[in-house]
Amino acid sequence: MKFLNVITSLAAVATARCTPVKHLRTTNLYGVEVVDTDLVRDARAVIANFDGFLYKHSMRTWLFGAAALNANKTLKGLVDLELHAVSTILHDLGWDMTPNSPWVSTTYRFETDGALGAVKFVKGHKDAKNWDEYRLQKLHDGIALHGSPGLSVGKNQDVQTILQSIGFDNPGARPAPVPEKEYNSIIKALPNDDIVHGTNITWTWLAATKPEATYNTIVEPWGNAYVPGYNSTGHRVFDLLNGNFQ
Repeated sequence: MKFLNVITSLAAVATARCTPVKHLRTTNLYGVEVVDTDLVRDARAVIANFDGFLYKHSMRTWLFGAAALNANKTLKGLVDLELHAVSTILHDLGWDMTPNSPWVSTTYRFETDGALGAVKFVKGHKDAKNWDEYRLQKLHDGIALHGSPGLSVGKNQDVQTILQSIGFDNPGARPAPVPEKEYNSIIKALPNDDIVHGTNITWTWLAATKPEATYNTIVEPWGNAYVPGYNSTGHRVFDLLNGNFQ
């Protein structure tokens, strides 16, 4: 019995260590209450010098998601808010077109670069002790899956919420889960009039600089349309199965 008590106590300690803190420091940003931990502040610092459209896109993604969570108290109580903040803020590290960017590889698709970069950022932070492997895995998955809609089915609530938030910042009407007042406040502070142009430039750049990482991905059509000499034929799964090789 004493042995069982010891095991139970150790399990409780491990669970407590790995369970994210629910009562986090917050602040108000453009009318939205958001998490304001040191880790989140430092994640914001990572993207502060990105191209203007990319900075705004990353921030809107986080803020739209936070506003939607604030409007859904039940869901908010189920979500790791610091994980959500870091994931959404850093989800497009793989879009950084800065020469010799520490976040962009020559071989991986942009979603993978973003996921690996975000995990590396957290592991190198002074608060990394609060992140166990499962929490890091959710960070990775929430970013790595965002370029392939539909793959979140069956994933945990954190990953599904991260992916939904990333999907909020698209051209078109206001996403229903984001309250109108907060949406308008965010758009006023961080206009989205350059998101289409910025995406076109970035995905064309990806197709031109590392084509092998764009075949069979969401970026492939940009290579076919805008990059001279780019030809995905022979590289697609369709070609592999049907013998259409270059």
